[in-house]
Amino acid sequence: MSLPELLAAAASRARCDGVLLSGGLDSATVAWALTKAGLKPVGFNTQYAPAPGSDVPHLMEVARALRLRVVVSWVGEEEAVKAAEEVVGILKVFNPMEVVNCAAAYVSMRAAAEMGVRRICTGDGGDELFAGYEYMQRMEPRELDEYIRRLAEGRWYFCAFDVGKALGVEVAAPYLDPEVVRYALSVPAEEKVRGGVGKYVVRRQFQGLLPDSVVWRRKDPIEVGSGFSALYDVLARRAEGYSADIPVQGAAKYLYKAFRERGLTYERDKESPCPVCGYKLRDGYCPMCGYYARA
Repeated sequence: MSLPELLAAAASRARCDGVLLSGGLDSATVAWALTKAGLKPVGFNTQYAPAPGSDVPHLMEVARALRLRVVVSWVGEEEAVKAAEEVVGILKVFNPMEVVNCAAAYVSMRAAAEMGVRRICTGDGGDELFAGYEYMQRMEPRELDEYIRRLAEGRWYFCAFDVGKALGVEVAAPYLDPEVVRYALSVPAEEKVRGGVGKYVVRRQFQGLLPDSVVWRRKDPIEVGSGFSALYDVLARRAEGYSADIPVQGAAKYLYKAFRERGLTYERDKESPCPVCGYKLRDGYCPMCGYYARA
């Protein structure tokens, strides 16, 4: 079976009545798969009103092509910061990248919950399985194949599942369906990255099924597509004057304040501690505060 057929089968099993829709390749293909399965999900997106991101024109093009209803939540600074604080409490980390990205998803899923959506689908897994990230596209083919295989064995994390649970909304990710994962692992790296373009095999198979501007859209992280990247500076400003008991800086400092105000704690590691917060490093990366030891 082709990837579109496998995704449609996975979407049929997921039976989502909502979809997080950025207008990027992964969410668009999932929305397509849901409609192919005979479903009409509502698309949900969040935008930072003071400085909107890049998503809206693309998600509207997907909505027109698939004839879907779309709900865009436009949030101001206070609501965006509040969403970030709520995500700190849900994920129990003060990692700015994780929290800021998930804050946008939180607002979208909260809107879905308020509308009575029971299950929402996401495009999680598409980038990991088909080399959507720039750093993956720089890897040698054999290295990339092995890296993706390790991810698929459980070394990935998607915050949407925890956020959805907190909001009372079931979350499903068709790309994480076992049949789709099995297919992805059978595709060699040379088919996933071609001419410096990631997810090439996905783009090629969906050409003609979705608008070309969506099929060949560059990868924009959630924070960029939603405009929530502006929160890094907002949070950093709000951290001014706060005295933390660890050498955390910028947005992480404000999120650490929110973390502590919620009475949250974490274990320090003795063997491989993060030099900022003391949490256990994983391949030089700290999931708690976002520190990364670059080679």
